[in-house]
Amino acid sequence: MGMGITKRSARRALTVAAVAALTAGITGCGITEDEPDVVNGKQLFVERCGSCHALNRAGTTGVSGPDLDAAFANARAAGFGESTFEGVVWGQIGQPNADTQTDPKTGEELGLMPADLVTGDDARDVAAYVAMAAASGGEDEGRLAEVGASEAEGIAQAENGELEIPADPSGSLVYVFASAVAEPGPLSIASPNESSVPHNIALEGDGVDELGPVVQDGGVSEIEVDLEAGEYTFYCSVPGHREGGMEGPLKVE
Repeated sequence: MGMGITKRSARRALTVAAVAALTAGITGCGITEDEPDVVNGKQLFVERCGSCHALNRAGTTGVSGPDLDAAFANARAAGFGESTFEGVVWGQIGQPNADTQTDPKTGEELGLMPADLVTGDDARDVAAYVAMAAASGGEDEGRLAEVGASEAEGIAQAENGELEIPADPSGSLVYVFASAVAEPGPLSIASPNESSVPHNIALEGDGVDELGPVVQDGGVSEIEVDLEAGEYTFYCSVPGHREGGMEGPLKVE
């Protein structure tokens, strides 16, 4: 989800002039006077946008799109209000930047944000939450604190040569388990993915380099390996997902 702001501008923070230019065209853009549901907006942001965008208060860590805290930091410091940010985000959801962008560090081409990942009231809710949260510091409270990106926890234990490491069903850039253990020998590693965000399971270390198929919406990514005792790393090979935190150690002993 690119929000129409380039990677380079995101890293340097959105300028006051850019915000002013964007707001010039949003009068009468269709945002209603009804109070938006920011809880719904946060949940949808995590599910639909967090795999590409970092937003501290939502707990998302995506790196293939702009860091939204950095993108709006200068404009917030300059006194632009949340209604301005809401209009900017709402407009970019409906009409994202269609130009191909590249990562200024690696030169790699970034994926384009599809239009209308969320629509109608959902789009308004997402825009309202991002406007409230981006570059604002602090933490969400109340009902908002109950919603957000998940964190990997616990240890996946292999049994009878099979190991299951599910992707987080909310779409967060984590697996359900933070680490895993297995015995030496043949091992089947499966990673079910109930979310709409594409993920896979991959394993590297000690001469092993295996990639499972990328799946989503209930698919299962699976690899077959034969491991000696040692330390390995499981991860998602979808661009930006490992960098966003989707990896963990596998100890074979």
